[in-house]
Amino acid sequence: MDTLGARHLAARLRAGVRVGTEIELDCDDAESGLRVGDRGVVSAITLDGVVIEWDKGFSLQIDPQATPYHSRAA
Repeated sequence: MDTLGARHLAARLRAGVRVGTEIELDCDDAESGLRVGDRGVVSAITLDGVVIEWDKGFSLQIDPQATPYHSRAA
């Protein structure tokens, strides 16, 4: 595996979820206006974080280590 592939794998492991997973926010994020309990669907996992399509109607990338969330049961 090349170094870029290894970094992508590490990002996916850090995220703890797969693309298409519904997640729920575990804490407020004052910068984005998101609140505990806000929900969204993972649309991408990048080297910089997890891109979420929020139910509030916008897409936002978050850092899984700085903004805790959990996956919702299907």
